[in-house]
Amino acid sequence: MSSIGGGSFRSWSVGFLFLLFVGTGFAQPRLIIDKTKIDLGVIYNGATKKARVVLKNVGRDTLRILGVTTSCGCTTARQPKAFLRTGESDAVEVEFNSTGFRGKIEKHVTIMTNDPAAPSTFVTLLGDVIDELQPVNNSAAIWLGSVPVGKQVEQTVSFKNVSGKVITVTGYKSSSPDIVVTFSNKTVLPADTIRMTVKVTPRKADYLSELLLFETDSKKQNEVPVRVTLFGVTPN
Repeated sequence: MSSIGGGSFRSWSVGFLFLLFVGTGFAQPRLIIDKTKIDLGVIYNGATKKARVVLKNVGRDTLRILGVTTSCGCTTARQPKAFLRTGESDAVEVEFNSTGFRGKIEKHVTIMTNDPAAPSTFVTLLGDVIDELQPVNNSAAIWLGSVPVGKQVEQTVSFKNVSGKVITVTGYKSSSPDIVVTFSNKTVLPADTIRMTVKVTPRKADYLSELLLFETDSKKQNEVPVRVTLFGVTPN
């Protein structure tokens, strides 16, 4: 009788430990998201596009959100709640700034959690950045080289109107008082080209990288970004 009782006890103990192990194994967090790829569509250069990714914990333990990172400084992500209980949801708000980009883009967002099956979950952002005033010969990036402090240098850039409508350039904005722009004309007919002369006078011996925005009357793209860079050097 004692041997039978001992065997029963051992069997019961093994069964209990097995159930405990199984139960503990299933008591884990599990993240699901509503989308892994987001097509932002056509984006006019200089505009921002927003997207939203919904997170949900479908596991049986609390899901910890350890962080959300992006592959580029052009993309920002709002951090969701630090914890999601079973059945709870939250969202990551994502924003892509297209300034300076042209053509097809692909950016990535990484969501890191304590989900043992998928500690890192990836979301891909796709889009196509276009211009109404299209830069000719890479005119959207102006590199002026080494320039003596106090000396004015200039470079002419050209943009073609590919919008199919008349566009008027109304002015410009610059992040630096060292930059001045003059225009050959301000009204640009469809398929016509506008030339702009960018003049820069560095005020100190340092690397200068400034954003120049040509303003237009277009509702789709009212600012055309241009990056101006140079090295200011001490005159001999």
